[in-house]
Amino acid sequence: MTLPKQKRRIPFKLIAIALVIGGFVFLTHQTQHKVEAQQTPPKPAYLADITWPQNISAAAIGVQGSGVVASHNDTKPRPIASIAKLITAMAILEKHPLKSDDDMGPEIEITEADEQLYRDYVAKNGTVVLVKAGVPVTERDALEAMLLPSANNFADTTAKWAFGSLKNYRSYATDMLKRLGLHDTTIGIDGSGLDPSTKSTASDLVRIGEIALKNPTIAHTVALHAAYIPYAGDIPNYNAMVTKYGYTGLKPGESIQAGNTLLFSNDETINGQKMTVVGAILGSEGYNESDAGALQMMDSLVKTLRPNK
Repeated sequence: MTLPKQKRRIPFKLIAIALVIGGFVFLTHQTQHKVEAQQTPPKPAYLADITWPQNISAAAIGVQGSGVVASHNDTKPRPIASIAKLITAMAILEKHPLKSDDDMGPEIEITEADEQLYRDYVAKNGTVVLVKAGVPVTERDALEAMLLPSANNFADTTAKWAFGSLKNYRSYATDMLKRLGLHDTTIGIDGSGLDPSTKSTASDLVRIGEIALKNPTIAHTVALHAAYIPYAGDIPNYNAMVTKYGYTGLKPGESIQAGNTLLFSNDETINGQKMTVVGAILGSEGYNESDAGALQMMDSLVKTLRPNK
């Protein structure tokens, strides 16, 4: 007669140990999720419903810390005109940073070649600020001439001073953009952006604007209404988004190939939280159209962020 096999009983101690280990693993897993949730900033709950301006090639808008939240027709890199000077300034200040708003920086010697560059840009109907061979300018003066009245000659002169040649500048700026993860922006043959070989997407430009505003020298300069260069006199900021509408920056542009371009920024307080908004418009019909489009995009974003207001 074969006796039935008795079921093997698991000792109570083993069950208790298993429960303790399982509970520890569960709590560790839950704690890890909580830590990750605390370390990872929340994604915006809005992929903004923007009313885009008409008669433009492309546009994008973003919020500092959240990146690009909406874009329009942003399918390929396009010429960006004088917005390129912002990239030039970023590269120059990475190589030769200024310590404070009072730091004028080193002097840049102005040569006969710089005078000729001035005349060359005049012949191309480019925006210029006067230079005189033998009369040096400071780095800060040069940056203000580049970013406020958008002097093409100063963009090239200062890039050559900082890097030795425009070719060297192009190489440095290209590497800088790669380090920053900006893969849709191409640096062309000049530092001014008048040549259409400098291209970008609206989305990349939003990211460039966010990065540029983290540099205190750039943030201070692009918000100025005017500046003064000793031998050239007063130089105005041609960005009406700053001088007319009180925005914090950044840079307009214009060329035959690019049309009108605009990279703009402003601080908005939403539900008690201060946010820096950056937007880009490429290929509009004129400065007035670009400015109106920026105001429209900003208004749309604010209404999306503050839907009950």
